Amino acid sequence: MQTLNEKVQLRDSGFGRPWPRHGLRLLYWFANECISFDIKNNMLSECDPAEGDFGFHEFQNRYDQYGKKLLPDIEFPYYVVGNLNSPGSEDLPDYVSGDKYTDEHDSNTDRIIVSLDEEWFDRVYVTQHHDRSNYDPDATHRISRGLLVIIGRMSLEDFLNKMGYYPCMEYVQPTPEIDYRPQTPDTVSPDLTAVSVSSSDSSERESPTTQNNDIRIQIDDDDTPAQKPSGNLPPTRGFCETFCTIL
Repeated sequence: MQTLNEKVQLRDSGFGRPWPRHGLRLLYWFANECISFDIKNNMLSECDPAEGDFGFHEFQNRYDQYGKKLLPDIEFPYYVVGNLNSPGSEDLPDYVSGDKYTDEHDSNTDRIIVSLDEEWFDRVYVTQHHDRSNYDPDATHRISRGLLVIIGRMSLEDFLNKMGYYPCMEYVQPTPEIDYRPQTPDTVSPDLTAVSVSSSDSSERESPTTQNNDIRIQIDDDDTPAQKPSGNLPPTRGFCETFCTIL
């Protein structure tokens, strides 16, 4: 079983995607509100899985039809959370449970499984249902403490964007405004060239005469914070803005 240590590994695992599945939002909640770290880097539980907080319930880790168990046998009990129909799950924040009644893309299929040593989490796993009774071993991964720390330092929107959760945004070139007033010798036709969109860290600026109608948009690296276009390019309201609003 693979242990996910970096954001790119979590993204490439496909866990919690595509929209509107709730696994990534569930993991963000867990990393930010259900866990903390002491000076020895122990994972302290900020909720009580044994008492059924947030829909936690015991995970039996039974043998499947092939005689295998999803997780290794250890001395601590396992608890699972993420079923939006479990008693207690109504206490999850709206950004996790917002698509509770959506059947599209199996939006209630993702789970987090933890092993609990009294008040400490020993291990954290993400997984998804293979069918109504079994979990998919190929989609089951252990989440490292370091990755949980990284997620806990991010905003929800930035985390979901880095994971490729949202459909892509579309931008279109704006139509230039045309001055229809009669031209006279005393008036000058307005410059109809489009504004050039360039990287904010570029040391060279093009003159208006060399910009023409070129639109230059920087493609950000996965781990580089996204930069907003410096021109006046209004985003077209597309699928993402219509359906992916974060509550």
